[in-house]
Amino acid sequence: MAHPESKRKLAMVFIASSIAWIAILFIESSQPPAAIMGEVSGLDKVAHFMAFGVLVLLVYGVTSNIRPESAMYESFIPVVIVTIIGITDELYQLSNPSRAFELLDLLADISGAVISLSLFRFIFKRRLGRRYLLSK
Repeated sequence: MAHPESKRKLAMVFIASSIAWIAILFIESSQPPAAIMGEVSGLDKVAHFMAFGVLVLLVYGVTSNIRPESAMYESFIPVVIVTIIGITDELYQLSNPSRAFELLDLLADISGAVISLSLFRFIFKRRLGRRYLLSK
């Protein structure tokens, strides 16, 4: 088990990374959409899915290092936090004349968060499980 001080430091790295990623998302939301987004159908939804998939993994890095034994902190809390950020981002876009609040964007945000975290946890648990079985 990792030393509590090293887990706290790792959580701080993930906090800083999460804040930086959120800043990038909001800076991007302040700009007019890239021309390619209108040329390729659904590309904006894929971008939302991926961006919020990355964000949930960064937030998971925070919560899993603060309370690693808590299933709620490992799964539920990161998705709730990312959902709130997604809602805030969509509301923020209302202040930009070249942007609009889109429910499908929010759905892509939440889907990206849930699927990314689920896949990550599934793969991580399988690898950890194999390593544990091989070490016996």
